[in-house]
Amino acid sequence: MTTRRTTTATAEDASQEGRGGARTSRAGGSGLAVAVVKPADLAIIDAIKALADQHRDELGFHTRQAFIDSARRGELIVATLRDALAGFVRFHKRRDHAATIYEIATSPVRRRRGVARRLVEAVVEEVRRLGARTLRLSCPAELSANEFYPAVGFSRVSPRSRPGKQRPLIEWQMPILPPRPMTFVASLSNAANDLRHLIRLWEDEGSDDRPFERCIITPLFTDGRSLQHVRYIHDRWGVRVVFDSGGFFVQQGKVTYDELFPRLLDYYAHNDWADSYVLPDFVPTSRNSASEVDERVHVTAAEGVKFHNRMPSDLRPRALGVLQGHSAAHLKFCLETYLGSGIPHLGFGSFDTGGINAEINLFTAQSSQRLEVLRELLEGPYLRGEGDILPSLHLFGVSSPALLASFPRFLATSFDSSGWLRTAGYGNVYLPFLSRRNVTHGASALSCGTGLSAAAFYTACATSGHECPFCRDFDRIRKDRYARMLHNALVFREMTARLNDACPDGAAAASVGG
Repeated sequence: MTTRRTTTATAEDASQEGRGGARTSRAGGSGLAVAVVKPADLAIIDAIKALADQHRDELGFHTRQAFIDSARRGELIVATLRDALAGFVRFHKRRDHAATIYEIATSPVRRRRGVARRLVEAVVEEVRRLGARTLRLSCPAELSANEFYPAVGFSRVSPRSRPGKQRPLIEWQMPILPPRPMTFVASLSNAANDLRHLIRLWEDEGSDDRPFERCIITPLFTDGRSLQHVRYIHDRWGVRVVFDSGGFFVQQGKVTYDELFPRLLDYYAHNDWADSYVLPDFVPTSRNSASEVDERVHVTAAEGVKFHNRMPSDLRPRALGVLQGHSAAHLKFCLETYLGSGIPHLGFGSFDTGGINAEINLFTAQSSQRLEVLRELLEGPYLRGEGDILPSLHLFGVSSPALLASFPRFLATSFDSSGWLRTAGYGNVYLPFLSRRNVTHGASALSCGTGLSAAAFYTACATSGHECPFCRDFDRIRKDRYARMLHNALVFREMTARLNDACPDGAAAASVGG
C-alpha cells in the first residue's frame, strides 16, 4: 500500500512522497497503522468501497469514484492491522477554517481495538496541518455511534437533531487548537527557610535535570537571602522565574493596592532577570459584595494596563495580566482589556476562596464554570479565524495533583502550587493523580488518617507508576520533610510530563486521547 504519513507530514514531505516516498504512522506496538491513501492504490480503495457497502444502512451509498476523488485530494485515511483494512475515514478541508468528516467506519472484526479513535486522531492531525480550526460531522440520530463521538472530544452543536434527507441527524463539532503543552510552576513563596536545604539535597542526590522548570516568588514579600537562592537556581539550574505581584497580600490587608502599585513598578524596573512579571491585581474574595467585586475587577484590569504601560519597554513582552471576577462579564472585561493593550500572557485567579482569611483557593463547581466560560472566550476568536495566536493561560494557586488531569480542557499552559512544600510539612506525600497520603503515622488536621505502611506506600507507587531517589527509603521519607518536598515536586513534574505526552497536540488532542 502506497501511503503518506499523517502525523508530521509537511508540504515538503508531500512533494517528496509524490515522487515515490511512502511512510506510515503506527500506534505503539499494537500493529495498527494509519495513513493517508494515495490515489494509485486501487486495491485499498476497493477494500474501502467494500467496507462502506457493508455499512450502507449507516453511511448511505457512495461510489468508488468518490473515494478515488478524496484520495486525490489527500482526504482519505485508512487504518490497517497486519496489512488488512481495519477502518477508514473520509473528510474534507473547507476554505472557512473548517473540516468535515464525511464517513468513518471500522471492520466488524476489528472493533473494540481503538481503530475508530485512532482514525479520529489521524484526521485531527491532518486537518490541523492543513489549517482547519473546527472539525464537524453529522450522524443519524438513531445510531449508537453518537455515544462514541463525545468520548473522543466532539460536542453537540445543538441539543436537538436537524432534519436530514431521509432521517434526523445529530451535528457534532470539535475545536482544532494549536499545541499547548503545560508546565508546573513551583511556588517558593513559603519556602524561605527551606530553599538552602532543598538546593543542597538536590545537588547531592538529584538527577542532572532540575526538579522543576519554573518557579514563582513574590519578591516584595520575600527576604533577601531567599531571593539570592532563587537567583542561584535561575542562573545555575536554568529555572525560569515568575515574579508575582503580591495581590494576595492586598487581599490579606497587609498592604493597600495604592501602596503596592509604585513599589512593584520600582522593583520590576530594577530587576530585569525574571522571565515573567505578574501585573498587580486587586483580588475579590467569596466574602465581597457584588459591588466590591465589580470595583476590584475594574481596578485589576484597567490599572494593570496602566502599570504595563509604565514598565520598561524590554519587560512589557514578559508581563502577565490577571483575570479576576465572579461572572462571565468580569472575565470578558479583563480579557478584552488585556488583549486590547497587547498583553497576550494571562493568568486565572478567579477561584473561590476559603480558610480563616480567605487564603485558600478552592476548585469549586463555580470556579470550573468560570474556566469553561474563559475557554470559550479564549478559543472563540481563534476558531472563527479572527486571530492566529491563542493567549497563554496560567492557573494561580492550585494545590491538589488530583485536579491536574482536568487542566488541558481549560486550555491551561501552566499552573503553580505550593502544596508540594506545605503538605510535606504535615507528613504527607503526593502520588501521580492521587490525593495526598500520610507517611509519618501522625495525625493532624491536614494529614490523611494514621498514615501508610511501607508496603501500602510502595504498592501505591507501583500503581501510579512513580519512582524517585527521595522515596526509595521509606524510613527516610517518613522522617525527612525535605525528601518529601522534593518527592512531591517530582510528582508534579511527572504528572505534567504524562499529560503532555498523552496530549502532544494540545487541547484537541487532550480530548481525543482521553
